[in-house]
Amino acid sequence: MNMNPPRVKVAAIGVIIVLLFAGSVHARIQPYAQNPCYWEYDGQPVFLIGGSDRDNLFHWAGEGTKLTDHLDLLKNSGGNYIRCTMNSREYTPDGYRWDLLPYPFAKVDGKYDLRKWDETYWKKLRTFLSETKRRGIIVQLEIWDRWNEWGNSNVTKGANGWFHSPWNPNNNVNYDWSDSPLLKPGQTPFYNKFHLAAVTNDPVLLPYQQRFIRKIIDEVIDGGFDHVLFQIDNESGIGDESLEPDPYWAQFIRDYGRSKEPSCELYVCTSRRFHWPDPFAGMRFQDWNNPDVRVPIVHPAFNYCDISQNNGNAGQTHYDNILWYRTKVLEHGARPINHVKCYHFNWPVGYGEPETAKTFWDARSAPGDDEAGAKFWRAIFAGAAGLRFHRHTTTQPGGLREGFGLSPEGQRHLRSMQEFLNGIHIFSMTPHNDLLSERAENEAYCLAEPGRQYAVFFTSDADGRVRIKLVPSEHPLQLRWFDIATSRWEQKTTVPPGDTALLKTPSAGHWVAVLTITCL
Repeated sequence: MNMNPPRVKVAAIGVIIVLLFAGSVHARIQPYAQNPCYWEYDGQPVFLIGGSDRDNLFHWAGEGTKLTDHLDLLKNSGGNYIRCTMNSREYTPDGYRWDLLPYPFAKVDGKYDLRKWDETYWKKLRTFLSETKRRGIIVQLEIWDRWNEWGNSNVTKGANGWFHSPWNPNNNVNYDWSDSPLLKPGQTPFYNKFHLAAVTNDPVLLPYQQRFIRKIIDEVIDGGFDHVLFQIDNESGIGDESLEPDPYWAQFIRDYGRSKEPSCELYVCTSRRFHWPDPFAGMRFQDWNNPDVRVPIVHPAFNYCDISQNNGNAGQTHYDNILWYRTKVLEHGARPINHVKCYHFNWPVGYGEPETAKTFWDARSAPGDDEAGAKFWRAIFAGAAGLRFHRHTTTQPGGLREGFGLSPEGQRHLRSMQEFLNGIHIFSMTPHNDLLSERAENEAYCLAEPGRQYAVFFTSDADGRVRIKLVPSEHPLQLRWFDIATSRWEQKTTVPPGDTALLKTPSAGHWVAVLTITCL
């Protein structure tokens, strides 16, 4: 007879609990254990690619099948990565509107109460997170969006989120203009000083801001949404050389996550602006003294990076900047580098303050679809861990196209990228342009695991002919050409053993050459 059945049951239950808990930690999105330059999810390495036609896609929840149709289109195109801003900005043919979508807070007698939540807003977020998790789509969630809190508190016209914002004292029952020195009626600075509450430890504003962010984390962790990455701000440029309050909020998010679940490690970045009117706009990207570059890498509050704004550059400079940044990251410990916005236009990074804002906007240019697509591939060949096409809508009527989004062009590149990734093991490859010779500027870019696999992306610049250095081997190599325009592999050919090989694209356009050792 078993004299100790209770002890056996307790032991068994204890083992089950430990295994379930360990499994939940194992599943969460986190840097890939075998190569922290990339991500893993559900215990498997995952490369993040995506695109969407909206930044705050969760607002589509409840509008029939609009949200799920878009997510299905992303998934069916090969994508698994999406951006989610927490703002309430609507896109209309006439430009942005801030008075059409729900906000986080409930209204009482016509004004917001920052102590009460708007259930419609949060239900939309929960639905969005549930539908993305169901499809294995990783979400990069942006807490603050400076455009929501910029503008004139008294003027409703134009790109003016502040007029309608619940944080505007005119619109809530919780505080007045005189309650904080950070609040001034009328026109805000480009970066509203409202966001400095964490820097000054403002006794009025900071508790409400903390409560809002705790609510977001509650929704993510309590809902079991282990597929969420966090970003503090959109195009952040607020703060001095410390970049505060971005590090404050990053640490706040991570600490609060651990307070709810001790083994929970949330991944948080900041995305800096790198151009006017950022206070360091006149500094070069490749400058370690530039706080916008240095602090997100070295500050312990951040545990991954996003350098989307570099995608405003083009050609060789675009690639060289990513490679230089990656080198600095590796010097301080490997971590993923994401690009949640891949632009269609060229954006003048490192651009100092112009005489008027209009001259800055005029400095942007449209490079054409070939270069816009090349940015996507070039960033990945420079070691990016994740890349998403920015929405294809314009900022204002008649403006430049923002990105490919999930337009037919965006879908095509996503399908091609997924097909290409299926043909290699990118998680063991690194950028290796040092292996290329007889190469013109911006002609070709190389990823390699020398001696095992090589991939070379051709941009369509120059004559499409480069030489690649190989690890000498007695075995021949298999060469496959991949046509990005059609998402098709050409017939395999054999490259005889040797220490170099000459690669020539089959025709004009974007191509990738993949070489693998045949004995593997």
